[in-house]
Amino acid sequence: MSRRHGFTLLEISIALVLMGLMVAVAVPSLNAVGGTRLKGAANLLGGAIRDTYARTALLGRSTRIVLDMEQKAWWIEETDGIARIKSTKQEADRDGKVALDKLDQRIEDIEADTRDVQEQAKLALLTGPTFRPVEGEWGQVQKLPADVRFSSIWLEHLDDKVKGGVMALYFYPGGYTEEALITLTDDEGEGGRTLTLVVQPLTGEVLIEHDEPRVPTPEDDT
Repeated sequence: MSRRHGFTLLEISIALVLMGLMVAVAVPSLNAVGGTRLKGAANLLGGAIRDTYARTALLGRSTRIVLDMEQKAWWIEETDGIARIKSTKQEADRDGKVALDKLDQRIEDIEADTRDVQEQAKLALLTGPTFRPVEGEWGQVQKLPADVRFSSIWLEHLDDKVKGGVMALYFYPGGYTEEALITLTDDEGEGGRTLTLVVQPLTGEVLIEHDEPRVPTPEDDT
């Protein structure tokens, strides 16, 4: 009659050590995959910004990259008109969000079909141009990877960084874009892994930093 053979304490200890080594190897590998997706998303958006800057200068019409923080997506639009640099900073609402193409307060009460000459002039001056998606892939919605999201965004026409909403980075035919800080993260909590796209307004160049820079102030130019 054979005796049932159990595991010795030594065998159990060796098995636990081996399992620990396997986990130690697997976790960094998973983190590396996540980091690759974050870096890939940042590089793709950075390339789109550079391409849009060059496209705007070449075609001579205003374009913009729409950044949808709610849907974790972006796409590129253009207009036959000329987008004007905003004279006042846009502020976020109570929830810390901003809206795209927000109507100027000075024309909120004017009917679109008004016959008043002065009101028509105000509408023409203060209503922005109509944008449409560009042809091709860039005009289609570009979703961020499932584990990557916008952490915060600051654009030159925004009063401060925002955490939600829909906004757009504008490009102007004269060879100028807005200064911007676009931060992506693949961590759901605070203090996780981030990459920030720092957009240079006079060249359209994009620098990628591993932290979340502060919003520049007028004193930084002095």
